[in-house]
Amino acid sequence: METRRLGASELYPSVIGFGAWAAGRNGWGVVEEKEIRQAIDKAIDLGITFFDTAPVYGFGESERVLGKALKAVRDKVLIATKCGLVWDDRYQVDIDLSGASIIREVDDSLIRLDTDYIDLYQVHWPDPKGKVPIEETFSVLNGLVQAGKIRSIGVSNFSVHQLVAAQSVSPVVSLQSPYNLLQRQVEYAELPYSEKQQLGFIPYSPLAQGLLTGKFSAVTKFRDDDIRSYGNPLYKRGQFEGNVLKVELLQGIARSIGKPLNQVAINWLLYNKAVTTVIAGAKTVAQVQENAAASRWKLTREDYEQISRLFEPDSSYVI
Repeated sequence: METRRLGASELYPSVIGFGAWAAGRNGWGVVEEKEIRQAIDKAIDLGITFFDTAPVYGFGESERVLGKALKAVRDKVLIATKCGLVWDDRYQVDIDLSGASIIREVDDSLIRLDTDYIDLYQVHWPDPKGKVPIEETFSVLNGLVQAGKIRSIGVSNFSVHQLVAAQSVSPVVSLQSPYNLLQRQVEYAELPYSEKQQLGFIPYSPLAQGLLTGKFSAVTKFRDDDIRSYGNPLYKRGQFEGNVLKVELLQGIARSIGKPLNQVAINWLLYNKAVTTVIAGAKTVAQVQENAAASRWKLTREDYEQISRLFEPDSSYVI
């Protein structure tokens, strides 16, 4: 599988990454560990070398499962995890980017992942209240690089302003943001800034949590515990129905191209060379196979532009 350099780092991830949120087995329906392990094994077989997780996914469960699955091939893969979202005894989550908390987190992650180092360590969310000076957070991250516990520093969900502040303290090699045909806000600032600064750009939610697979209709109902039921504006009633209609139009384009809808959506992201690797979540072997297949062909310029016109950015989705 094609690889692309992640910013100024020495990391060359596969263009399709494996998103391991579902390995935490919370918010994504019934997910068996055996099934996830089979999906990870298939990803390795298909040339996927970039695996992205976070401590908060299943409160450590995703990291534990991923660490077990990758143990035998650790020197052949890149593991990305995150810091900053912590939980208490009642599993209430809060943001803590203090130096002491990050040091505890990285050590806990190393144990769960059963590894001596983390290839890409990302700040999961910026501190919305500015409780901890950004200098403290990124100075500690620099120290972790020097200690050999992490190889490179990345950020997730940062604005350009927040990214600039982080870069003033520490080398940052990548930005991970939500980016798909239905959520294109990063094209206004974050994506062009990353390209200009030669930062790796990592889209997550490339299929809009399933919307861009075509499996939902305008009358689809979601369980209260489904991750889509809270926080994602794409699934808000009044907007969801219009998004389904757009996806139906894209389905027609996919048929004319002769490729599955989900592959078209991922391939559209990969067309942009500013994108380094696409984090495609998966919980089954079939999903991994579909995601990986999106890297084996390329959209024509005409198809890319037609799809882009159909999904013009809508600032109402900015979170």
